[in-house]
This record gives sequence, structure tokens and C-alpha cells, in this order.
Amino acid sequence: MQKVIGSLTFRYIAKYLLVLSATVFLVVVGLYAFFSYNYFRDFSQSIIEEQETLQIVYEGQSLEGVRRYLQDQRDTQILDRFHYLVSDRAGDKMAGDLPESAGYREFDDGWVGFELALLEWGESIEVDFLAREVTLGDEYSVIVARSYEQAVHQARLVFATLARTMLITILLGLIGGYFAAARSLRRVEMLGREMSRIIRGDPSQRLDASAERGQVGELAIILNHLLDQTESLMHGVRSVSDNIAHDLRTPLSRLRNQLSELHHSLPVEKSEDVERLLNDCDSLLASFNAVLRISTMESGNRHAGGGEVDLRQLLSDVVELYEPVAQESEIELDWVTVPNASCQGEADLLFQMFANVLDNAIKYTQQQGSVRVELAHNSSNEDSGYRVVISDTGPGISAEHWEDVFRRFYRVEPSRSSQPGHGLGLSMAQAIAHYHGGTVDLEDNQPGLRVLINLP
Repeated sequence: MQKVIGSLTFRYIAKYLLVLSATVFLVVVGLYAFFSYNYFRDFSQSIIEEQETLQIVYEGQSLEGVRRYLQDQRDTQILDRFHYLVSDRAGDKMAGDLPESAGYREFDDGWVGFELALLEWGESIEVDFLAREVTLGDEYSVIVARSYEQAVHQARLVFATLARTMLITILLGLIGGYFAAARSLRRVEMLGREMSRIIRGDPSQRLDASAERGQVGELAIILNHLLDQTESLMHGVRSVSDNIAHDLRTPLSRLRNQLSELHHSLPVEKSEDVERLLNDCDSLLASFNAVLRISTMESGNRHAGGGEVDLRQLLSDVVELYEPVAQESEIELDWVTVPNASCQGEADLLFQMFANVLDNAIKYTQQQGSVRVELAHNSSNEDSGYRVVISDTGPGISAEHWEDVFRRFYRVEPSRSSQPGHGLGLSMAQAIAHYHGGTVDLEDNQPGLRVLINLP
């Protein structure tokens, strides 16, 4: 929830709702002010017209005519009717239904306001009135009043309805925005997972941009372009390293042969330097051959067919080959297996893969340490393939370098000075595993490292 609320989509929707609500509120307030002005203008005009009517009635029928008119108005008008107070010069009430003293509040131009308690449905309520006084001849004056309580009540009702509607709109908008942001975030996270899977697995794969719409679809297209450029750069780097290895392998082989001939022609006491040069040439040739072989497997298709390989016997041969090396370094080498384990593949490639991983495990394990080789089924189903786990008690590799160690020539910095090598062992192991449709993963052995090789 915190991740969704903090997302850009949800924040945008929330800001949009707040700005929209504030805008609607200001518009409604402006409309209310406009209609209120018109209402009270018409309201006051009706009072003035009623006063003019009373003056005409008084001029034609004197005070008695005014009294009859007031009675008729009271009998015929039920809702929103006028109220009157006719008084003489002494202030005595002569006619009308208003009290003589109502606590008038004086306004401009003869207008007054007051509050009066009226009975409604048997209950006394305070009602606001607007009134204006005018003279009737020389003897009398009349106050004509009209209640604007209905307009106030309607305004309160409108504002209460508006406030509730706005709150419900904001609440529903935030809920809808939450689900919209969650859906958008899931789509982006799905693209991220697909991107990570492509980077860790087959960089030649691409995101399915046609399955996405809008900005997420555009993002998928951009990521596909990024993958295209990345793959192109990777191919360029690999091509350079492959070309260097291919072009230097032949002259290096000739140099090695010449050094070998020189080594045989020199006396024993003078041939030690040449022998060291021969060893360096052999190491370089082995690296070049490994680079070319990795490139061949990465550029080719997945291995199909092939012979049946007895994994149990193959791993037994690898362990037997490295037992003397482990004993020399005082390292305990354990070997655990299952009976009748076999798979389809090329035995020499699988042998080299296991040998590379086991060689690294022994190389980086200190004296009195232990290395364990375990062959087991991937799951309880015996037809689900096999898992080979080679674990050691060495210094291990931090998780931040697990992906990097599968790159060609990459070596964790402390191992560069402590152990010889060219950083191709795990690259070769991964290439062989992928070639056979398998995977190579790393785990923390606490202490040490566990290399998990899965084969179908």
C-alpha cells in the first residue's frame, strides 16, 4: 500500500482531484454569489412594489381599505407571504401582523432587518426578515417585511450537499486512483521482472510491447531499443575479444613451438627460463581456446540429441581427478550421489564444466577446509532432471558480485593477487550449462559459496 500511495500515478490523481474539487468549489461559490445577488435584488424589489401597492390602496380607500387588503393577503398567501405593520404618528399599531417592537437592525436607504420567532409544525423557530418602511399619506407609516429564511435554508442545503458530494467524490476518486495506480505499478513491475529475466537469461529475447498500451507500451518499446543497443555492444565486445583470441592463437602457437624446440636444444641448467615461458604460452593458449569455445556455444543453438552421459560416473571421475589436489592442500573432499543418474549431452563439455567449478572451490578453500560435491534429483520426480551442488568453506563471493562473476575475464578484486587465473571458469561453466538447457546459480554457504548446476 505504501508503495502504491507513493507512486507517481497515485500522487498525480490525488493532486488532480484536489485541484478539480477546489476549482468546482470556487465556481459554485461564484455562481451562488451571482444568484444570491439576483435573488435579493428581486426580493427587495418585490417589497418596494408591495409598498407602492399599499400607497395606491390607501390613496383610494384610506386606512380601512389597507386593512381589508392586508386581511386578503393574509388569507390568500400561505407560503413566502408579506408581513405588515401599520402604525400612526404616535407609534401605535393600527394594522398588520408584525409586533410593534421587533429589534430592528437598520441598513442603508431605509432598509431594516429583524429576527422573529414563528410557529412551524407546532415548533417555534427563529426566522430572519428583510423590511422597509414607507409613509401612507400624512397620518400613517407602514413596514412591509418578507422572510428570506427559505433562501438561506436552500443555500445551506446546497452547500451541505456540495460538501458531501465533494467528499464522496474525493474519497471515491482516491480509491479509484489507488486501484489504477496499483494496476499501473503492477504493469511496470511486470516489465521490470521480464527485463531482469531477459538480462539474466537470454539477452536476445524482447519484451512483448504489443501486449501493453499507453505509456507502459511506449516504455516497453524504449526498453526493447535499449536491449537492442546493449546486445549490439555486447556482440561488439565479444567480437573484439574473439577476434583477438583467434588472431593471436596462431602466432602464439608458433612461438610456443619455437620455444619448445629451443628448450630441447639448451642444457638443463639454462632451460628453466624457457620452461617458464612455455608455461605462460600454454596458459595464454588455454585462455584463447576457452574464449573461442565459449563464443561457439553462445552463438550456437541449444544442444540437441547427443549421447547419454552417466552423470554419476562423470562426477566420480572429476572428484577422483581432484582428490590429490585436495589432499595436498589438506582439504576434505566429500562426494554424495544418487544411483542411476544420466542425461543427454556431450561428456567432455560436462566434464570441463564440473572440473572448472570444482577447481575454483578447491583453489579458494583454505587448509583444513572442506568441499562437498552432491548429485541429486531436481525434485521428488526422478524425471525432472538433476542438480549438482558444489559447495566450499572458503571466503565466498558477496551477493553483489554474483552476476558479474559470469562475465568473461571478471575476477573479484581480492582473488586477482591471491590466486592465478583468467576469470573464465564460471563463464565457461555457464555457457556449457546453457548449451545443455541448464542453469548455473550461486548461493551463500555461510561460510563459502554454493554453486548449483541444474541439468534437464
